[in-house]
Amino acid sequence: MSLPMAEGTAHPAPAAKPSKPPRALVPLAFRLAGASLMAVAAGAGFVLRDAVADPLTAYAVLMTGAAAAAVGGLWWVVERQILRAGSALAAEARVIGHGTAGARIPLERYGDLADMARAINDLSDKLVAARRDIDRAVGESTAQAEEQKQRLAAILHDLHDGVLVCNTRHQILLYNQKAVDVLRLTGQLGLGRNLLHFVLAEPVEHTLERLTLRVREGRHRTHAHGNTAQFVAGTTDGRILLNGRMSVLLQDSGVDGEPPAITGYVVTLSDATGELKALGQRDALLREATEGFCGPIANLRAALETLIDNPDLGADDLAAFQQAMAESSTTLSDRLETVTAAYRSVMAGSWPMSDIHSSNLINLVCHRATGGGAAGEKDRPEPPFTVTPTGLPQWVHVDSYSLVILLDHLLRRIHARTGATAFDLSAEAEGQWVYADITWAGTPLPSGVVDSWLDDPLTDALGGLTVGDVLQHHRSTLWCDAAHHSGENGAPGMARLRVPLPPAQSPPSAHITAVPASTRPEFFDFNLLHQPLVTSELGQTPLERLHYVVFDTETTGLSPSGGDEIIQIAAVRIVNGRILTGETFNALVNPGRPIPPESVPFHGITDAMVAGQPAIGTVLPQFRAFVSGAVLVAHNAAFDLKFLKMKEAKTGVRFDTPVLDTMLLSRMLQGADGDHTLDGIAQRLGIEVVDRHTALGDSLVTAAIFLRMIDMLREREVRTLDDAIRKANILVELAARERVF
Repeated sequence: MSLPMAEGTAHPAPAAKPSKPPRALVPLAFRLAGASLMAVAAGAGFVLRDAVADPLTAYAVLMTGAAAAAVGGLWWVVERQILRAGSALAAEARVIGHGTAGARIPLERYGDLADMARAINDLSDKLVAARRDIDRAVGESTAQAEEQKQRLAAILHDLHDGVLVCNTRHQILLYNQKAVDVLRLTGQLGLGRNLLHFVLAEPVEHTLERLTLRVREGRHRTHAHGNTAQFVAGTTDGRILLNGRMSVLLQDSGVDGEPPAITGYVVTLSDATGELKALGQRDALLREATEGFCGPIANLRAALETLIDNPDLGADDLAAFQQAMAESSTTLSDRLETVTAAYRSVMAGSWPMSDIHSSNLINLVCHRATGGGAAGEKDRPEPPFTVTPTGLPQWVHVDSYSLVILLDHLLRRIHARTGATAFDLSAEAEGQWVYADITWAGTPLPSGVVDSWLDDPLTDALGGLTVGDVLQHHRSTLWCDAAHHSGENGAPGMARLRVPLPPAQSPPSAHITAVPASTRPEFFDFNLLHQPLVTSELGQTPLERLHYVVFDTETTGLSPSGGDEIIQIAAVRIVNGRILTGETFNALVNPGRPIPPESVPFHGITDAMVAGQPAIGTVLPQFRAFVSGAVLVAHNAAFDLKFLKMKEAKTGVRFDTPVLDTMLLSRMLQGADGDHTLDGIAQRLGIEVVDRHTALGDSLVTAAIFLRMIDMLREREVRTLDDAIRKANILVELAARERVF
């Protein structure tokens, strides 16, 4: 039964009949020719038998017979001397093709075909030589691979940590015996098995997600730990806690500008069960020693108050009793503080932690809070609130996995308590701490409510950790207060929940060779800096309500007219007085010329980094789209604008939006004298500079400076965009006159 074909479907062409090989066609041709001649001779014989003999006819018959005989003889020669010899030669060629160097076709056997036999022998020699070379190369490669395998096996065997190599589907490709010992498995671990069958999925997936984000954004090239990160995990049966370290395996994508592909990862594991078990025991002991003091101290103080209220004893006895009670109370209080401090120090020092950039930490919290959480929660509905990353990035020293879970839990707790649907999440450096702040519109929560959350278990945390446990590991606590910018001009108040975190022990900036604070001279191009007033409603808008894009460029040098080019453009948005660190623009640009070696120490960008990156004609339209509708802000803005303006004719991209210059604003606020560099202003305002001398890092610092300046400008009666432009124009004109004289 045949199935009907759809209309328009091409029918298959009939298979071609196999053609006969020449060996079969040649005898067929001879036989047909001989048969034809024999038929002619036979016909002529019948004619001669019935007719009078005619010499001409007899001659024709004779010649026909002779021709038939000649054809037959020729066939015999071709068959014997050529076709059969050729078949035999082909058969021998196939045989010696599988032979060794001694395999030969006897030349004397083939007569006129000896040259062909000789050529086959030569090809056989070359084939044998090629096989010998291939066998030698395979042997050498096999020996090298075996040597490397033995060397790798020896290295893995001598390692104190378990090592596993997995693909992106978490299938185990390689492991050492120590991994079996660490996981305490017998006969279960094997190639092709899924690692997540033995190790809890959430910490592994969280770490892989963290490294994937780092590689996708290209930060693995400059990050202190490259493509590696630490984590804490446990076995699926809950028996063992593990210290882990993951390194992703990268493969060049082969596409210019595309990040490398992650093909798998290497995990090293060590057994932390004993260490963390001892930590738990110390935890219980210290908790008893600290919290157990609270009751006796309260009783002691109550007794003291009772004695004071009932002075039935004699004056001397009463005074001695009161002094002894007071001394005991003070001693117990001091002891409690000492033990508590030691307890927190032990907890924080023993728990595995690592340095992480706060922007990465906040991005992971946002990803988890908005529905992209751990493996067991991927199907949960998206929460009815949004989280916006804000503020300057900082480096912190934390257990990122437990902290992400903690901040996600606190967001949900605040939403459930207040009904807030929009949160800002930032990291603010103040003193010796970096504060993770959750901010929302509303009033601060009572301290009793916040304290009641300390005993909340964190579902995805290891070992059944609570909110209080994670805080103690970080020597931290939490409280709620009013944000500094609350309730101005009738606006709703802002509340924030603060979680202090320890700063990074060794941030990458600590290892960067110091460079001069500012390599750019104050750059005045009066045509660029002198701007017309904005006659539309935008010009009358208060500065704090405008939408800004703060940007910065890195260049090959300081002379835009002398051939120097842009090699990086970066920017960040400011909306409603908030630095939106989740909305940034950051692009490397291929300048089409070498980067001078003397400029590399200032921006850290090399020729290798810009190779394969898009040209300025591709990047500028993208940047123009990013800044659409915003007021531009830059430090020493004329320098950056000069580079942009010189590309307008070539790219067709015009930057005609209003521009504010923090260098001019600084001169306006503090006078012409003084340090108006970015570092100098930041130091005066107490703004910690992170990731300095990168386009994005400088943009973030400039944004923080500009927000502080808005408050200072308001005190100088500079309230609107037109006010700021008018004041800046006056400064530009004064600078122009000074240069004339």
